[in-house]
Amino acid sequence: MEEKISIFDTEMDSLSAKETMIRAIQFFEDDLLDTIELMTLNMLMGGQEDPKWKRNVAGMDLVLPVEAEILEAAGIQDRGLLRDADERVFLRMFMKYLQKNRRRVFLLAETEEELMRVEEAVRRYQRGLNVVGHALLSPENDRRENVINDINGTETDCILSVLSSPYQEDFIADTRALLSAKVWFGCGKVLEQSYDERRLANRIKYFFMKKIFRYRVERQKDR
Repeated sequence: MEEKISIFDTEMDSLSAKETMIRAIQFFEDDLLDTIELMTLNMLMGGQEDPKWKRNVAGMDLVLPVEAEILEAAGIQDRGLLRDADERVFLRMFMKYLQKNRRRVFLLAETEEELMRVEEAVRRYQRGLNVVGHALLSPENDRRENVINDINGTETDCILSVLSSPYQEDFIADTRALLSAKVWFGCGKVLEQSYDERRLANRIKYFFMKKIFRYRVERQKDR
């Protein structure tokens, strides 16, 4: 059974990785572009007071917490759901599906450096991914028309975006009707985090971010 959770008035889907994967596969059979967004603590806190970002997120077809802390803050105690989020099981399953079924993937990043990092992260998740193109797009260099043409020219199945939030959500909300792909997969910084956060400095930073997140959630409950 599908359930919804809400943190800072941002609604998200609370599904097992298997249930989410079934939904994602169905998206590839649709005629219109469907959207999947991976939600992190940092994104939630950054958008807490941003009504436009919240509207854009509300327009997504699937919004998936990828950190157990988010589920716990919403009162979820199911160990399977918490493990799926903590270990990012769906992300691994999705990457494997893309590779196994030879789905055409288009990478979207903000800088050349980020593009190199995401290409390396993609190889670590699933070698042999069928990447048919890539483009750079940023708030400072908003080449939306060119990027739309680049994506549509490849007949891609899945747009894999590592744009930063809230720019990522703003871009897909504005261009969704113009893109001919099957699935938009908004990863944000999740692909990088899966490896970089294991470094000591980032683990310390994440520890304090969790404390701030818990504090903000409790403050909202007390209002």
